[in-house]
Amino acid sequence: MMTALIAAAWLGAMLVFVVTVSPTVFQTLSMENASRFLRAYFPKLFLLELGIGSALIFSGLTYAQWWFAMSGFAIAAMASINYWLVMPAINRVSDEMAQQTEPDPVLKRQFGRLHGLSTVLFGLGGLLSLYVLGAYWRESQ
Repeated sequence: MMTALIAAAWLGAMLVFVVTVSPTVFQTLSMENASRFLRAYFPKLFLLELGIGSALIFSGLTYAQWWFAMSGFAIAAMASINYWLVMPAINRVSDEMAQQTEPDPVLKRQFGRLHGLSTVLFGLGGLLSLYVLGAYWRESQ
């Protein structure tokens, strides 16, 4: 039961971000302020995701649910990649583009690829959480 609650909590947090936080930020803030907000928000989000992955590992190992523990490990690994590698690279490229009056197309493509990678890693974490939730539901039937 704990494993399913952890996965459901993460899916809920992801849904809140995608459906409310992200659109609201871009609708109400200037691009500069939206960028500042998201730079402050994403580290917290990725650390929360790392905590969720760690909790799934612990829960999966505690209850001998090996696939759930492995899913938690994958979620934690992807959150770590986002936090320590992708996010700093995105910020670096964004800073370089901000210094230019006309953004370099190469930097814009690099930003797009990095943002895409971050989004894919985040989305895969959600899919793994959905898998954990679905597998737990199937096991309980």
